[in-house]
Amino acid sequence: MKRNWAIALLWVLAAGSGVASAHDGLHTSSAEQLRVGVQERYRMPEVTVVDTSGQSVRLPKSMDSDVPLLVNFIYTTCSTICATQTATLAELQRQLEARGSRAHFVSFTIDPDNDTPQRLAAFARQFSIKRDWDFYSGDFNELLRVQKAFDVYRGSKASHPPVVLMRRSRHAPWVRVEGFATPAELHAVYQKLPAAR
Repeated sequence: MKRNWAIALLWVLAAGSGVASAHDGLHTSSAEQLRVGVQERYRMPEVTVVDTSGQSVRLPKSMDSDVPLLVNFIYTTCSTICATQTATLAELQRQLEARGSRAHFVSFTIDPDNDTPQRLAAFARQFSIKRDWDFYSGDFNELLRVQKAFDVYRGSKASHPPVVLMRRSRHAPWVRVEGFATPAELHAVYQKLPAAR
């Protein structure tokens, strides 16, 4: 079943980008260098983070819903990946809303020493993000646990990979999209998210 889902996703990405190839269930779009795969093992750790209003939030409880969830990792002084990916996700959010679809977006800072709740709120305003999107700061070690749980920690903030993680519902598997995806490519993955097993 997992293999069939992955093959269907491969065809969706191939239609959007022109060329794609498969390698043991992990797919790479050679046009965009995207890698997409279903990840059963990811589990959000029990941590406390801080939202843009300065309120403590306990995870994973606050993210456990049956609304589709998209997660990424950023820092506000990043000059490459973070702003580009946030703009892409903001456009995806607008497209989903225009189609009457609701999703919950979450961005975790990987630089909590600099990314205060106020700075994250200002960052969100740059992209006209108003609702259904949480930006989290907090204790460095708590946020490090989240990064490690989703295999995005690479030793320093400057070397973190461009990753978007999605799931259809709280019991559904995560789908990892690694690379510089366009809103259309992310939407194609979103439409094919597997249901809970």
